[in-house]
This record gives sequence, structure tokens and C-alpha cells, in this order.
Amino acid sequence: KGLSYVWMNQLTTEVILKPDGYSKERLEKIVKKYTNLSNEINKERSNYLNDQTVIYILSESFSDPRKVEGVELTQNPIPNIENIMKTHTSGQMQSDGYGGGTANMEFQTLTGLPFYNINPTVSVLYSEVAPKMKKLISVSDSFNNKEVIHFESPINYSRNVIYNRLKFNKFISIDDKKNYDLGYQEVHISDESTYKAVLKEMDAKKNQFFSVITIQNHSPFIAGEPSDLTATGRGFSDDENTKLTNYSRLLTFTDTATQSFLESLSKIDKKITVVFYGDHLPGLYPESAFKNNPESQYQTDYFIWSNFDAPKLNYPLVNSSDFSAMVFEQTNSKVS
Repeated sequence: KGLSYVWMNQLTTEVILKPDGYSKERLEKIVKKYTNLSNEINKERSNYLNDQTVIYILSESFSDPRKVEGVELTQNPIPNIENIMKTHTSGQMQSDGYGGGTANMEFQTLTGLPFYNINPTVSVLYSEVAPKMKKLISVSDSFNNKEVIHFESPINYSRNVIYNRLKFNKFISIDDKKNYDLGYQEVHISDESTYKAVLKEMDAKKNQFFSVITIQNHSPFIAGEPSDLTATGRGFSDDENTKLTNYSRLLTFTDTATQSFLESLSKIDKKITVVFYGDHLPGLYPESAFKNNPESQYQTDYFIWSNFDAPKLNYPLVNSSDFSAMVFEQTNSKVS
């Protein structure tokens, strides 16, 4: 969408269309319905979410390229994450964007408010919807100690404003890079460095909430290693195959760093739950790649991992707004 269109749209469009039969009475019925439902759910649950540490990891552009029709790789780029997904709650996440829309996915995971209830002409939830909300709610509200770690500009998508409204205690951005031992994976801050920052901020004596957003696998896709990993797509141009190969190589570093990160969390003497998900596919594929399977253009991978015994839930396809409800279920935590 052109910038002028987006600006005009923001000035003239209602972000939520008024449904038929909308009234105070209807809302009171809905409140009563879900109050009763939550009371029933809580009879079976014994834990509270803030009795543990919860980490949401938005992994930039993470998705398994082998799930795109016609794509072939010389080796599996994510063997560790694939194994984690086999043994923990996992599946596909429905993304609202292709090659972009990171902030919209983050908004939904934090607030639990799905994009599909919003007017489809809305482009950016943080700048078009959040400012019109009198109260911002978030899964992080359960915690007193909460941080965001994202080594990019703090003003992107008004994140500094949003995090202040959500009462995050700390926002670690690229402006704070001197305080952390950061390394680059070619163009961007590596996933390994982002994970190390989380571990540095971890306090074994406190229960914390972390919203973590990586940047390593953002375009441009540049990677020379591992050189024995190459990727090709049926009908792809040489440039598209080069980008696909480099992107797939970057995934190998996400894979090893994520495995190492979870191993480190396993050694910490407190309960920890991690929600890991890709926000959207990288925008490197030609349209022809999704011709026979159009839904694959908007499906990434996710898993929910705990360093304690937790059930493997069966949710093969979810929206990002579902994650918090799933965390409450997996950890047997009472809902509001």
C-alpha cells in the first residue's frame, strides 16, 4: 500500500466495524458467559502464571523452507528445533503478513487480541489501533518484573510508547548495545547475542516476563556458511535461489543458538516457559511457489517449551493471539 493511502486511511477509517446487534446488554451477556467459563476452567487448575518466568521469542522471518512446495535443500537447516517440536507443544502459526508485519504479530501475542477482528484496511496495529485503546492489556500484566529485548531502533512502530503504556520495566534496544556483548551474523545482530542478553537479564530469584524479538534473519539475506547447504526452488530465478540458500544457511545459526539457549534455561533453578514462533515467511519466494498451496504463504512454525514437566498439547494450527491461552493451559495456570 502506498504511504499516502495509508495516511488517508488512518484518518478516515474506523478500526473496528460495528457489529449487528451491538449493545451494552449484549456485552454484559458476553462478560457473564466468560466469567462462568473461567470459573469452570479454574476449578481444574492449581497454578498461577506469575509463579514462573515466561519468555516470548518472536524469531524474525523464521519458517521451515522445506514446507514450501518445490523447494529442495541439501540438508535440514533446523534439526534441533525440529526435534523440539516433535516432543513439545508445536505446530503451524497463521501469520497475517508475508515478508513483513512483525509488529502486528507481536501486538497479538502480547494482547491476545486477534487481527481478524480488526478492519482489514488497518496496516499497523501499534500506530492505528493501540492509540485509540483506553487500556492496553497484555499477558505481561501478570508480572511485576518484565522486559523487552530487541536490538533495533526503539522508535520503530512506536514500540517505546507501547512498552511504556504496558508498563515494561526495561526496554533493551540497539541504543543499549554498549552494555551487552553483541555479535553480528553477517548483517544483523545474531540470535545467539540476543539469547545471551536474555540470560544476562535473568534473575534466578525473581519470576520475570520477557518479550524477545530477534533480527538476525531479516533481509537482506547474506550468509556464506555452511557452504555445503544449498537450496533451490522449482521455477526460481538464480537471484531467488541465492536468497533462499543464504536464508536457509542463516536458519542453521538460529537452530544451534536456540538449542543452546534452552539448554542454559534447563539449568536455571526456577520454572521457565518459552513461546517461540516465526512472525512471517521471508519475502524471497516468487508467487508461483504458493500457487497450489496458497495457505503455505502465511504459515510459520511455533513451539512452547518448559523446563519442567508439561503436557504436549495438540494445536496443529493456531493464531498468534492464541499463544497466551495455550501457555495458561500448558502450565495449568488459572485464567482471569
